Amino acid sequence: MGVIYLDHAATANPKAPGVGPAMLRSLGDCNGNPGHGAHRLSVAATLAVYEARATLAELLGVRDPGRLAFTAGATAALNQAIRGSLPEHGGHAICSVWEHNAVLRPLLEWRRRSGGTITFLPPGPDGAPFRPADLERAIQADTALIALSAASNVTGAIAPVAEAGEIARARGVRLLVDGSQAAGHLPVALDRLPVDLWACPGHKGLLGPQGVGLLYLREGLELPPLVVGGGGFDSAREDPPDEAPERYEAGTQNTPGILGLGAAAAHLLRQDPHAARAREVRHLDALQRGLGRIAGVRLHGAADPRRCVGVLSFAVAGWAPGAVAETLDRRFGICVRAGLHCAPMAHEALGTLPAGTVRASVGPWTTDDDLAALPEAVAWIAARAPEIAAPAEAARGA
Repeated sequence: MGVIYLDHAATANPKAPGVGPAMLRSLGDCNGNPGHGAHRLSVAATLAVYEARATLAELLGVRDPGRLAFTAGATAALNQAIRGSLPEHGGHAICSVWEHNAVLRPLLEWRRRSGGTITFLPPGPDGAPFRPADLERAIQADTALIALSAASNVTGAIAPVAEAGEIARARGVRLLVDGSQAAGHLPVALDRLPVDLWACPGHKGLLGPQGVGLLYLREGLELPPLVVGGGGFDSAREDPPDEAPERYEAGTQNTPGILGLGAAAAHLLRQDPHAARAREVRHLDALQRGLGRIAGVRLHGAADPRRCVGVLSFAVAGWAPGAVAETLDRRFGICVRAGLHCAPMAHEALGTLPAGTVRASVGPWTTDDDLAALPEAVAWIAARAPEIAAPAEAARGA
């Protein structure tokens, strides 16, 4: 049985052409510690990391590559941004109910520790993540941070990030955007967006390897570093470096991951982002129409695929989401994800607690045959009584 992969919102599969060779190169002719030496292998690694950073800056519309710091992933980048932006005591933060636990858990931990408060923006109409007017009303005198997903990892709904940024800027409040489901899917020029901080992983829409991500900091903004330690510069001083990116890259960098991500970015630069986006919308429309025709199947999210990235959540009447996903994998070779998708408040808003939904997500190599196979398989499932209990890990939303 072949594999039909429809779980690109979790991680892209396959990765972009050139990712594997670039990672192997980091273990060969540039297998030195970047920024930690002057011998030829260290210099080669340093230059390769710089080239990868510059390529990603070009892809994401960042004039100064130094404003992009490499991290261990989106979670590390979000923790750095959140912990570096909120006060130790008191204060106020705002986020939407659609946030991933990589945003929710650091915010909730901060609230417990600091005694600060959080406003959770309710969903907007027609599947919108929130109303900009609600955001504006939520801002208080002590609001220190607004944290918003660019697109939901449950419904795919695209947030009005630019409008939120204009509101935040007018009120003098810092805006952090979780770009995990947007980077590589939506054309973006970070220097032209009214955002202060942007975090994203390398392994999803950017088509790179796991274990590497990015934190963008607008020009003039520096944060207290979350992790401090060794670096190749000013080793005699007690304090960490003053400026990005070295300020946020203590220790030895993930050179294989960075070079792999750089190769993925180079591949994406050779593509037409508007054509790729149009293809994604067509694919999502095909899934919505195919699944929407099946009796007993309920779709969750915005009805207009132009307002979503390539993510679609659904449920099958009488079936636990975990059982649907297991049946799709075991009987049809179709890989999807079931559960809460690490976004419990989103499922509370959808009314899909505690089991969550089944999530299908498309990528650049999704085919028309893939798109036809999923509704056919789901129709087979919907016509039968449940056969498999939901796996415990799916019910927990792992």
